[in-house]
Amino acid sequence: MKNQYIAALLAVFLCCISSFAQTSRVNFTAPLFYPEGTSYDPAKKIFFVSSVRTGTIGSVDEKGAFKVFYQDKSLKSSYGMEVDTKRNMLWVCTGDANYSILSDSATYKKMIRLIGLDLNTGAKKHDIDLSSLIAGKHFANDLAIDDKGNIYITDSYSPVVYKVDPAMKPSVFAKSDWFKSEDVGLNGIEWSPEGFLIVAHNTNGQLFKIDLAQPENISKVKMTTFFPGADGLIWNTDKSLVLIQNKGVNKAFQLVSKDKWQSAELQGYTLLEDRLHHPTTATMSMGKIYTLNSKMNELSDPTAPPSKEFSLQLVRFVAAK
Repeated sequence: MKNQYIAALLAVFLCCISSFAQTSRVNFTAPLFYPEGTSYDPAKKIFFVSSVRTGTIGSVDEKGAFKVFYQDKSLKSSYGMEVDTKRNMLWVCTGDANYSILSDSATYKKMIRLIGLDLNTGAKKHDIDLSSLIAGKHFANDLAIDDKGNIYITDSYSPVVYKVDPAMKPSVFAKSDWFKSEDVGLNGIEWSPEGFLIVAHNTNGQLFKIDLAQPENISKVKMTTFFPGADGLIWNTDKSLVLIQNKGVNKAFQLVSKDKWQSAELQGYTLLEDRLHHPTTATMSMGKIYTLNSKMNELSDPTAPPSKEFSLQLVRFVAAK
């Protein structure tokens, strides 16, 4: 009887450990790479990753094998990216914002480009300069694509969202004083088929809704919780919005809305036990969301040894109480 009792307790203990075990990761080795953006190609079953240190674009298969997909001496840093299966293109935000080992005075906080890479060959097919659209500092951080092929890009150093139409013509799409910041402003962005964009402000953690038909119609999403350090955004399969937060919080949050994103409430979040390491952006693979453990916090710590290994980690939510 005593042995049966001990066995039962052990079974409960092991069940608890299993329930809160760290979620699975796809680990990859890329010394000094420090990835920021990611997007999954379902046809090739690979993740693409960008690099804030070198601008190089890499690919990671589901077993963690890393390969260089595209290199360009003119690139300083690369950030948000999106696989565009309709045009067989990988779109990437590039610039020279802060961490590049290739930074120079001619491009630092000035260069802002959107590049398009052929998904099959890696050849650069498009290179669109956005720097002349508005005066000031620039940082192309993230992008979203609508069903008509328009691409929307956030500028973290200027209070605007750009638009690149299917003919590759760039323009300023939306501008607001709400987007301003002394540090990093707008970051993550997502397009909704209901006719609007959702963008996240990195410094104050506010979400904004931008009407696609009338881009001057910008509203703050009413929330009881704000997310300073808000980075990437992605829609989940249940139509909830997943927000990645770093700057010491290092969690993913699941938000829902009952009024077409005039307001939002917290539905779920990841556990501390998952130990996300400065997550930045996320992507969908086979119906599951993976976030990128960038370790970019090390770049602000002169005592931290440079990392060689990074990972894409499965996101698991527990219900908010």
